[in-house]
Amino acid sequence: MANRDMDQQRMRGMLEPLQQQDPAITQIVTYSKFVVAYLLQHDGASPGWRKANIEGPVYVVKRSTAPLYRIIVKNQFSTTDLIDDLHPEWELDCQKNYIFYKIEDPNKQIRGLWFHNDAERVKVETMLEQTMEELRNKGSDSKAAPGLVRGDPPSANGDALARAADDADSIVISRESVRSALHQLADDDSFLDLVWQKLKAK
Repeated sequence: MANRDMDQQRMRGMLEPLQQQDPAITQIVTYSKFVVAYLLQHDGASPGWRKANIEGPVYVVKRSTAPLYRIIVKNQFSTTDLIDDLHPEWELDCQKNYIFYKIEDPNKQIRGLWFHNDAERVKVETMLEQTMEELRNKGSDSKAAPGLVRGDPPSANGDALARAADDADSIVISRESVRSALHQLADDDSFLDLVWQKLKAK
């Protein structure tokens, strides 16, 4: 219980500065303490990956208004952060220690995030994929889900959960029950092995 309280305090401590910058942010979906951002340079004599001079913690956040999800790399060097709105058209390509993503705007460079700890990369990649799957499945209806608690992994069954909550015979979902279930999953080696196998299979 003490660990959970410390976890909640830490998340609140990280959330408040983000909300000062963007009051529409309601939750941190996942985060990692440190990444280095890269941009793919197509033009010039030597095309390739270039550091974006953006390093620091990365957050995937949920917002109360569209766009519903956003990835933010808070820059330790300056006030220039990397901020991209998640979109169902995104393309992810992940390798050990790296997440590469191509955003829907063809005029913007492909991004790369380097993670010192590959387990952190896997954690962020998993949540990004689940969140984008939710956006793809819900399409334009994704704006109309304010009632869902978002401590849970984004799910294609969001509408079914919302309907079930109205059903007298259904289980009531609370923030605490979702948090508890997620903690249990994170401690379950067989669940983590399953996620790992799925990622390796891709």
